[in-house]
Amino acid sequence: MKKHLHRFYVPQKNILDNTVILPAEHANHIKNVLRMKPGDSCLVFDGTGFEYKILLEKISPEPEGRIINRYIAGTPDKVRITLVQGLAKGDKMDLIIQKCSEIGTDIFIPCKSERTIVKLDQAGAAKKKERWQKIAQSAAEQSHSITIPLVEPVTDLASVLKQVKPDQLAIIPWENEKSTSIKKVLRDSGAREIIFFIGPEGGFSEQEIAAAKKAGVLPVSLGQHILRTETAGIVVAAIVRYELEG
Repeated sequence: MKKHLHRFYVPQKNILDNTVILPAEHANHIKNVLRMKPGDSCLVFDGTGFEYKILLEKISPEPEGRIINRYIAGTPDKVRITLVQGLAKGDKMDLIIQKCSEIGTDIFIPCKSERTIVKLDQAGAAKKKERWQKIAQSAAEQSHSITIPLVEPVTDLASVLKQVKPDQLAIIPWENEKSTSIKKVLRDSGAREIIFFIGPEGGFSEQEIAAAKKAGVLPVSLGQHILRTETAGIVVAAIVRYELEG
């Protein structure tokens, strides 16, 4: 039976000739959680498409290993996905970023909107961003992604709408849209770059939907069921991958 090898992200600058130095943040997990020792093997990837099998030679203060094999980790996804997620309460954002990273979302833009309940000052927003980036990295390690999703700083909806590009397919699931299904839009588009908007608890307001339309964002229907904010992003990311990666 093939032994499971644990997998870690390592910045390209930490790969020196035949030696890999893992960031110190991995040391506690490797030593105290996984109970790994010098002589054990693991996988590392550099976010550029390459993966390495290494033999650990040192565990602390920074784990260090010798490269045994080098692989092409896989081919890039055909579609680049950006999720603009309305800030959600509690640990919902953690779940959204974790699961959407596993599915293959490339960029997350946490967004304040009219019905956002969460209040973050500048320091709080920066701290949350750092936490969410770590969650995205961990999910990419676990799901064998070849890249690390990017979590952008918290911003507001109006600012994001100004950044929508003409070559992006921009969609916004909306419960009042009855005629345009997400499946038809995706199948007809042939898009290779997509940005989608998910509102916070309570969704987007009529005024925000109107502003989105004006910016070129297309309202779409997800069917007859109303999804929670922590469910909607995961569902849409999965639908996009299914419809556009074939």
